[in-house]
Amino acid sequence: MKNLYEIREKVIQLYYKYDAFIIPALKLIVAFIVLHTVNSRMGYFTKIDNVVIELVASLLCSFLPSGVILVFAGLFSLLHMYHLSLIVAALGVLLYLILYLLFLRFSPKSSLVVAITPILMLWKMPYVLPIVLGLTATPGCTVAMACGVIAYYFLKVVNANSATMANMPIAEAADQLKIIIDDILANKGMIIVVVAFIVTFLAVYFLRRLPIKRNWEIAIGAGVVVDIIALLIGDVIMDTGISFINIILVSVLAVAVGFVLKFFRFCVDFNRTENVQFEDDDYYYYVKAVPKISLGESAQRVRQINRRKGGRSFMSGSSEDLYSENYDDLEYTDEDGYFSEDGYYEGSDGEYYEENGEYTEDSSEDYRE
Repeated sequence: MKNLYEIREKVIQLYYKYDAFIIPALKLIVAFIVLHTVNSRMGYFTKIDNVVIELVASLLCSFLPSGVILVFAGLFSLLHMYHLSLIVAALGVLLYLILYLLFLRFSPKSSLVVAITPILMLWKMPYVLPIVLGLTATPGCTVAMACGVIAYYFLKVVNANSATMANMPIAEAADQLKIIIDDILANKGMIIVVVAFIVTFLAVYFLRRLPIKRNWEIAIGAGVVVDIIALLIGDVIMDTGISFINIILVSVLAVAVGFVLKFFRFCVDFNRTENVQFEDDDYYYYVKAVPKISLGESAQRVRQINRRKGGRSFMSGSSEDLYSENYDDLEYTDEDGYFSEDGYYEGSDGEYYEENGEYTEDSSEDYRE
């Protein structure tokens, strides 16, 4: 287990050392995945369905705030909808504006959640999201998740009716709007997913904040169970035909991702929990303190052994500088001591053991130059 903690420390140190390069690279990858998915799934406007354009836009997103990724994703999808139908594009602008005002009001820093949610739903892995966000985010992210789900089903309806709406004249704009709005409102799967995501997120969020042992493990397990039960109840009531084999497989993935997050973000030692009490002028405070597991710097300290004139050996260290007259073969140990064929030196407190085992106190004073 110690090796895993050492790997964890090295990964964290590597991230903080090169975060100026890692964060833009991650944003570049996420932006490219989002934009490429939008183009490949819609593809009505062939001029922007180009890898070079996607790379250039992704490169811009890597140096700008994260919210720009959502802006580019919305712009690309609107251009595709405009090429399909002006009415559909107008409805898309209205819907995006409403969703933007919603998540900007409740969770302005969760723009990536809105952009990533439709992608995960396309990849059939959406049930990882509420568990991951429940472990790392605040309740405001529920609004961002809901906005992402609604955007996904809106784009799905547009794709499903693209052939019909492409042949409709502008004079039949009312019919185009009716088709889209009716399909969105009649989509029971969207309602089930939104409710299941919100319930799962809240369960994980509140359980992982409880002051109990193994709270993150409990939150992850309970989140998976709550998600499965909520989807099952919704499917029974509304008969949406959700694939529960996919739900089980993705839930296993969610547990794995949750434990990886716990290892890096909540690595604590409950066996060393302390209850602390202190006071100020107005209150008494009773605090439970759980220490994080962190491997400090290695206790080993390398000491220089330099050969001096007259066969003397000089041992240089942080605590003592000692000399030896006769001991040429000195071996360093990680207990801050020196062994030779004839005796033992302890550099930190000046202890010295002779060959016959006799102990001499404060002998370090006798062996200084």
